[in-house]
Order: sequence, then C-alpha cells, then structure tokens
Amino acid sequence: MKYSLLLIFSLFLFNCSQNEDFDLKKEYKFTSEYTALVTVGGFAGTINRTFEKGEIFVGVDEEVDTITIRIAAHTKRNEDCPNSWCYQEFLEVPREFLELVK
Repeated sequence: MKYSLLLIFSLFLFNCSQNEDFDLKKEYKFTSEYTALVTVGGFAGTINRTFEKGEIFVGVDEEVDTITIRIAAHTKRNEDCPNSWCYQEFLEVPREFLELVK
C-alpha cells in the first residue's frame, strides 16, 4: 500500500512538471504572409485573417508539422464554449511560415 501511494504521488509530481514545460512558450515570427480562417465569434463568425511577414506571436513547438501560436488572449467570455460568442485563441501554423525569435 505504501509503495502504491508513493508511485501515485511520483506520477502526480512528474505530470505537474510536464505541464510547466508546456507553459514555457517561445516567440515565433512569420517569415512570409500567411492567411487562415479564424473564428471570431459573434455576428461575424469567421474571417480570413492575414498574418504579415515579421509579426511575432508566442507559441509552442510540439515537433510536428505545425507550431501552435496564441492569436488571442483567454477571457471569461470564451469560457463554457462552444457558444456563438466564442473566439479562437490558438492557431496551428505550418512550420515553414514561422521561425524562432532568438
């Protein structure tokens, strides 16, 4: 029983440290113009958003074909989604359009 509790506690601590690593975001800038369909909510619904070359966003590189960037801050209005007023907070961008800001 004691070893089981120790194992569970160790897994919990390991899991917490993994979440902290995920929160460590880096800055990425667009290397060329990129257009994506973005959910803005409300009456507009969705729009085509063009990201200009040189624009900088924070993001997470999970070492796949895309990098996830934050395009809008989280607010209380965006909780309890989906509803008609929810908006898109994150966008997955093909990595060839972004480079790490040093």
